Amino acid sequence: MVTGDQSRHRLPREQALPLTVGEVMIARPKTFRSDIKVREVRQAFAQSSQRVILLVDGSTFQGAIDRDALDPEAPDSAPAVGFARRDVATVTPATPSAEAVEVLERNREPRLVVLDADGHTLRGLLCFNQSSGSFCVR
Repeated sequence: MVTGDQSRHRLPREQALPLTVGEVMIARPKTFRSDIKVREVRQAFAQSSQRVILLVDGSTFQGAIDRDALDPEAPDSAPAVGFARRDVATVTPATPSAEAVEVLERNREPRLVVLDADGHTLRGLLCFNQSSGSFCVR
């Protein structure tokens, strides 16, 4: 699948551009129930690969928590949903990857939440690797 980047977990940007977001996204990103506590978010962020926490109720997207959004003074027992943002940049699976790249390049974080056309159902996560030269795939 990958030519220039030797990882089977990466899809080079130029190979992804003619595809749709649905063909490139991580279709089953790690998610957490929206009733989790701050303690669980901290534990998840202890893993270096965990950059964003996606909160869902069933398949309904409730918000995302970036590493820097979690107040270091928040008690472990506090509801984490209070630190989640619902107004994050999103795309649908039908969005052309080239359009999604434009959105990614305007964002601080190299990730986009992928929602169904209904604007509520989480379908996946689209993310660049650290160099923005390829997409993370599973």
